[in-house]
Amino acid sequence: MNGIKILDFTRLLPGPMATHLLAQMGAEIIKIESPKRMDYVRLSGKQIDGASVLFYQLNHNKIQRQIDYNTEEGKTEIYKLVEEADIVIEQFRPGAMNAWGLGYEKLKEINNAIVYVSITGYGIGNAFSNEAGHDLNYLAYSGVLSLMKYENGKPTVPDTQFADISGAYMAIIALQSALINRLKTGKGSFVDVSLSNAMNPFLTIPYALYKSGFDYRKFNILNGKTTVNYAVYECADNKWISVAAMEVKFWNQLCAVIQKPEWSRKNEFELFNHAFPKEEVEAFFKTKTRDEWIAVFKGYDVCVAPILEIEELEDSNFHKTQQTFQKYKTPNGKIIDGINLPFKIDERDTKK
Repeated sequence: MNGIKILDFTRLLPGPMATHLLAQMGAEIIKIESPKRMDYVRLSGKQIDGASVLFYQLNHNKIQRQIDYNTEEGKTEIYKLVEEADIVIEQFRPGAMNAWGLGYEKLKEINNAIVYVSITGYGIGNAFSNEAGHDLNYLAYSGVLSLMKYENGKPTVPDTQFADISGAYMAIIALQSALINRLKTGKGSFVDVSLSNAMNPFLTIPYALYKSGFDYRKFNILNGKTTVNYAVYECADNKWISVAAMEVKFWNQLCAVIQKPEWSRKNEFELFNHAFPKEEVEAFFKTKTRDEWIAVFKGYDVCVAPILEIEELEDSNFHKTQQTFQKYKTPNGKIIDGINLPFKIDERDTKK
């Protein structure tokens, strides 16, 4: 993304996450806030150098500008920036940017090659477009929330924002597609990103089961509730491990490692909870601590991993190996911890 200039009008999480990742990829991001509608995340939590840790995590690698675009002077300043920009990304309700003279049609008159990305809860131009909503509502409408339930059937409210962050990824995919199209045609485009629709790919397996005539609640072997070989287990220290030995060969290898040959099976159907004494497995995993079990399985193909708590991540060998975290400075030089770009691009010449 080197050489790409983006004007960022977004606030809260989805848009700022998208532009943060784009900045990590090398794009130049100019974050524009009106003094009348500053980013709410600035006030979210403990203040360091006048803003929250979350605000710095999402925006530390951007050029930050305050421009009152409700004034003619402010609009003129924005229009000059648009002339040299590649992308505009905004996250207001449908019609808001038009009301401020910053909608796609207006900005296209200034820069015909502009890629204009609009992130909304439910998309543009439909019966739900102007409904208020947040992450939990998008999960609810998409059907994904119905897949996350306690044993009593009550939907689980996730501790993280799946729709907002998936929407950030979807916005990046969409704008990159629009940039590729511009390379071929020389023309910009309007990109409509719905946070609710960003959840649709997560329906793939349960929807396929449903359309195949199966009860996706009973036959989805990947939901952690139906089979003994794809589940989570509590250990002696009240910590947890994940077992994802989906293929029988992995499960049988696990049984060999723990010296439980009687638990081996010939096919996946014999590993459904109704056909297997899962309570024996649950009791067995409580005989050692989580880290003791991980040491037992180390080096074997058994698809077992520790369920790490947030407090454990930075000190874990896994995340040190992955270089998950980074440190950066606030404008006044204070050190803040953040998260690295989740992929790497190797530009080495492999022909040498």
